[in-house]
Amino acid sequence: MSRTGNRVGAAAVLAVILLQVAVPLIANCLQPPTRFGFQMYSGLGSTEVKIIGRDGESIPFDQQAALPGLLRPEFDWTRDLPEYLCAHVSGAHQVTVVQSTHRRTLTCP
Repeated sequence: MSRTGNRVGAAAVLAVILLQVAVPLIANCLQPPTRFGFQMYSGLGSTEVKIIGRDGESIPFDQQAALPGLLRPEFDWTRDLPEYLCAHVSGAHQVTVVQSTHRRTLTCP
């Protein structure tokens, strides 16, 4: 292989490495969350669940055991999660789901 070929190959590898560093670096400098961006949902916050039993005490909620996967921030968990937890957590009297600026409290039947 010629010297010119080695230089072109080395330049191509260097360009790819620079792109892999530059793109996330630039994306992190933008204000999150940017739609279809590197931080698309990072500014949406987390989801908190509080379950109160019939005796008024807090019932521990093991998210990993009760739900498949993580509570992804792009879904509206305040809409359906309280009903699901009322139906599936024994002894639940009241379920509160807080997601970003949304809050929903449901008294279980």
